[in-house]
Amino acid sequence: MNEIVHKFMEKGYLLSPGLAKELEKIDYIDFLNKINKEKNKPFILNNDLKKVLEDRKELANVNWDEFDKARVLFEKQKGKKVYNLFLNILNKDFKPVNLTNTDDLNLNEEQIQENIKDENNSNVIILKDYNDLEKKRDVETFTNYFRQRYAALKNILISRPELQNAISINRLQNKSGHEKVVIIGLVSDKRLTKNGNLLFVLEDSTGTISVVFSKNKPFFSNANDVLLDEVIGVTGLNGDKIIFADNLYFPDVPSNNQLKKFDEEIYIAFTSDMQVGNKLFFEKNFLKFIDWLNMDRGDERQKELAKKVKYLFIPGDIVEGVGVYPGQEEDLLIQDIYKQYDKFAEYIGKIRKDIKIVISPGNHDAIQIAEPQPAFDKNLAPALHELPNVYITTNPSLVNICSTKDFSGFNILMYHGFSFIHVAENVDTIRKLGRLERPDLIMKFLLQKRHLAPSHTSTLYLPNAKEDSLIIDKVPDFFISGHLHKSIAANYKGVTTVNCSCWIDSTEDQERRGVIPDPCKVILVNLKTRDIKILNFKENE
Repeated sequence: MNEIVHKFMEKGYLLSPGLAKELEKIDYIDFLNKINKEKNKPFILNNDLKKVLEDRKELANVNWDEFDKARVLFEKQKGKKVYNLFLNILNKDFKPVNLTNTDDLNLNEEQIQENIKDENNSNVIILKDYNDLEKKRDVETFTNYFRQRYAALKNILISRPELQNAISINRLQNKSGHEKVVIIGLVSDKRLTKNGNLLFVLEDSTGTISVVFSKNKPFFSNANDVLLDEVIGVTGLNGDKIIFADNLYFPDVPSNNQLKKFDEEIYIAFTSDMQVGNKLFFEKNFLKFIDWLNMDRGDERQKELAKKVKYLFIPGDIVEGVGVYPGQEEDLLIQDIYKQYDKFAEYIGKIRKDIKIVISPGNHDAIQIAEPQPAFDKNLAPALHELPNVYITTNPSLVNICSTKDFSGFNILMYHGFSFIHVAENVDTIRKLGRLERPDLIMKFLLQKRHLAPSHTSTLYLPNAKEDSLIIDKVPDFFISGHLHKSIAANYKGVTTVNCSCWIDSTEDQERRGVIPDPCKVILVNLKTRDIKILNFKENE
């Protein structure tokens, strides 16, 4: 066995104990050669991958680092859902993988299928959702949370050619005056000087440094928009315990990110914020939308369009909730939270079953408001969990659709948008251009910062010492949200940004918060062309 292990290590692979034993029984060189021919190669090999290669000609194009992390969590008995979904992606046909014969796993087929709906024809895969494994939180948890946030965003920044020579802050003392330097740091302070320049304090794990951004520089406006706790890159001239910046860099989405398209004309629909249970819920209009999806409404052209809708995404606030704001009881038509979810499930249950429906929570839903928000519990919304075409995930989450043997599919980042109000109020450019009326600018800003809530005060959150769940570590094809009740879509470097409309009229609470609804609209995207349509179900009442 040692000879086999060493042979694979020479080629850059690690073997699981179970696979090492299995390879003793066969000509392992053939298996090694088959792995080496793969364009997309894993680092750790186990019996599951061996079985996949026996059944298929090549492995799928998946993120093997994420696969290995999922495997570790699985082996530690901290969750099997993500690992099982990876196995189904690898299998390509999305049929359940029987693991009962492997010697290093002990699951049966029934357990594997627990989190997999419509396994014979499913191409909705939850790539990333969040389970809170923290038992206790203290000051060290927050410290480690920001350390790993810094490390993750630094890794993105340092891939930029301009920042590849970045040094740690404590090494600046070894640099001479007026020498060109490059650093990456977290913004711990920001203020305007008497001369109208900006003074930042940046910090990393080794120390802090002051950085001056001159008001005469072309990037001054970008610097003025920076929020506290962002991680940024700076180039400039070294001074006496200060840097005079000559440029500013954000993690951002790569400029060469392409607009991905599918080879078949199918549509995805986006909507949000039904807030079922409120007296001002547009029930008749929402039922019009459902009738249209079911091809029971509209002319032949409209019905043909509806027939091509295969996905519906709903990023939060599916019910009004109870006790969300003072005096809310006066606005409620349905006082019981369980009945609110039952009513919503009744509506969604009317939609034809070949449409895959993906739902995540928002701040009105009856779960913790701190992010990441968990998926709806089965005890809270049992009827919703029983619908065969409904996929329930967390806020935020990353979902893949349309993957085939020759196409990696579309990655859809779902985030309800609780941080949007803070961004609208505190980013000078967005505030001047329309505040809450411009969710497209807010979403672009967050993509540039590669974080859904860059500032400590921008949202309520639960710190995790091992992972910042609000980092946009993978560039999505779609970034969808709700919360602001606006129907608007845009494109930023190949990412389609969608803020969804609502199905509720203006309430006093919304008026106090400056939210002006644009209700009863649905955004449709043609996945073949990426063209966008906005359907208005409030017309002709």
